[in-house]
Amino acid sequence: MAESRTPFDAAHALIESTANATADVTHARRAAYRLGEASAEHDLTIEETFQLLEREAGDILTDLSAEILGSIVRGYVDRIVRTRGVTRSRSAGRLSSHVARLAALHRINRAATGSLHLDAMLSTVVEVVAETIQGDACSVWLSDDMTQTLMLRATVGLNPGIVGRLTIRADAGITGLAATERRTQIAVDAPHHPAFFTYPHVGEDPYSSQVSIPLLLREPERLVGVMNIQTIEPRDFDEDEITFLETAAGELAIAIENARLYSQTDAALNQRLTELHVLQSVTRSIVSTLQPDTLLPMIAEQAAHIIGGGDAAIYRVDISRDPPAIQVLASATDGRGRAVDEFPLDFVTRLCSSRSAMVLNATTPAEHGELLFGAPLMTRHGVLGAICVTAPAGPNHHDERLRLFQAFADSAALALENSDLYDEARRNFHTASVLLQEMHHRVRNNLQTVAALLSMQARYAGYAEWTAPLQEAVARVQSIAAVHNLLSGDSLTSTTVSAIAKQVADEATVNVVPPELSLKIRVEPDEVAIPSRQATILALLINECLTNAIEHGMRDRTTGEVVVSAALHDGIIEVAIADDGNGLPPDFDLNTRHTLGLRIARTLAVSDLKGTFELQPGPLGGARSVIRFPQVADA
Repeated sequence: MAESRTPFDAAHALIESTANATADVTHARRAAYRLGEASAEHDLTIEETFQLLEREAGDILTDLSAEILGSIVRGYVDRIVRTRGVTRSRSAGRLSSHVARLAALHRINRAATGSLHLDAMLSTVVEVVAETIQGDACSVWLSDDMTQTLMLRATVGLNPGIVGRLTIRADAGITGLAATERRTQIAVDAPHHPAFFTYPHVGEDPYSSQVSIPLLLREPERLVGVMNIQTIEPRDFDEDEITFLETAAGELAIAIENARLYSQTDAALNQRLTELHVLQSVTRSIVSTLQPDTLLPMIAEQAAHIIGGGDAAIYRVDISRDPPAIQVLASATDGRGRAVDEFPLDFVTRLCSSRSAMVLNATTPAEHGELLFGAPLMTRHGVLGAICVTAPAGPNHHDERLRLFQAFADSAALALENSDLYDEARRNFHTASVLLQEMHHRVRNNLQTVAALLSMQARYAGYAEWTAPLQEAVARVQSIAAVHNLLSGDSLTSTTVSAIAKQVADEATVNVVPPELSLKIRVEPDEVAIPSRQATILALLINECLTNAIEHGMRDRTTGEVVVSAALHDGIIEVAIADDGNGLPPDFDLNTRHTLGLRIARTLAVSDLKGTFELQPGPLGGARSVIRFPQVADA
């Protein structure tokens, strides 16, 4: 007979086996099993055994895998059963409670290792946990990382008819809180918990207390699902009960993962990849469309396609009203001509209220042999509505189809929200455009009124030295008005240099050219764009250059020509005004000339346009004014 070990010796043997990174895992499991046996033999509880490990090795419990912890429990239970029996009277009370829970863990472990059929294993687990913890309901929700949802896969105490059919968001309710925070949530008064949310037809109304334990895998940590325990009477679960539930959750997480891996055959994987490809393709199509008239029928058609169904309908639902306001936005049919109002509107309302995808068996003769899939259209701003699709009844793989459908519905909701925002932005832009056009129109009218008053004053001035400055002022005001005249049309925020030059040239011909001069002003066409904030300054500059060419270059002449051209080079706009007039004086120096027109031109070019202004001999024999400045984007 092997020599009996003390729990202290067995604990150190386990610590040494886990400290060695190269040690065989089987050796660590064997050491853990022997620690459980030694603890039972020396009348230690499991809690005292764990405390012994923590005293000797600090935070070792956080590093041990659920498999090693399970080996400790199995060794403990096996020793108790072999030597005392689970009903030994002298071990009543605390010990018998521990043994019952350890026996339950043993049953869970046997169910996990004895069968890789997920549904059968989960059914056993929820029954064992509910019986052991004396809970009124126990349920397991499995996580889908791809769609960020949880699906009810096994339950005792809740509505069995929704198992495999009800999918909720991964952050919904107390269950979702346990999933997102990755820690146990205890709600003694669950209905008044801040995160509480009950789902229609689940059957949670009678229950007062709830404990939600996340099912986690380690290395790396990954969420498998959530296990819920509920009681009708309010109940404050003690530390031992929570420890048992968390240990059971650790065993269950490993078992679920093993069952999932077993069930993922090549055919299932290929099917999933195909579905994901379809989802990606469909999502790409709908999110790239913004026009509501095109988007809504496309969503309805693609919803029917992705489920493999026939008829589909999209509803806009306002659940804040009583009764909820339901509007059919679009529909698609397989050719049988079914009216969209044949879809049950109470089902549409339930989808929006529960915020969960659902599937129903058809009930009407017209829908015999069909299923009705539905999913809410949700964004972070709330519920927009719902999508409903009929599909032929087939194999009971509703959970996968629901997850896929909910993922599609989430993409469709985002596309609808983007479409609504686009439509709103388009309406706002139209309103702003009308207001801006009206503003330019009023500014132009006011400037023309000012120009008319100055022109009237010039006609009655009486002296030539008074008339000329007034006419120049009229030309300047009219050049600004010309820009606003351009911007009050279709181009609200930008125009071209040639368009500005033509407007200014027309005004200069009327206001500056003397009657005895036959002057031809030619504006070379161009497509050099200029925003509104530069357009007004450029109009004043061109006006000053034209005025200078007429007053000085064409003095004492009866004919002449001025050419205005523009070009864009590496982001720099160059505007040239060349005349065939008298040319520049021999001693001309722009830096020493102090006439008002030249001072205005230099100030506008340098200070306002952040560019340069030059006045040089021209190719036509006269003078040539050159304005250079950087092009800026539309404001």
